[in-house]
Amino acid sequence: MNKDFDLNRIGKRMPYTAPENFLDDIENNVWEAIKDEMTPPKPQRNYRLWYTISGGLVAASIALLLVFNILPDSHKATDFKSFEQAFSQLSRADQNYLFSVYQDDLFINE
Repeated sequence: MNKDFDLNRIGKRMPYTAPENFLDDIENNVWEAIKDEMTPPKPQRNYRLWYTISGGLVAASIALLLVFNILPDSHKATDFKSFEQAFSQLSRADQNYLFSVYQDDLFINE
């Protein structure tokens, strides 16, 4: 091997050539390929979660209305006249049946 090899004798000429604007085109292509990854995605609405929450709120509202008896009463349970009127409109056989069930009730007769 020749030890007197001089790099300065080679010259500064590049052995490869590239078309004009080649590097700019590569940069534009890379940015075009990754632009979807760079922009944050739009938040997707989870409709199932919304339906579950709203359904739970509606159910809780109805339960509160029933528990605290906020709904207006069309017929009060203490109104004995309405019960008497309904009982008088029954047939004699139905009246006797209800009366016998009432007399045989274990919890009322204790």
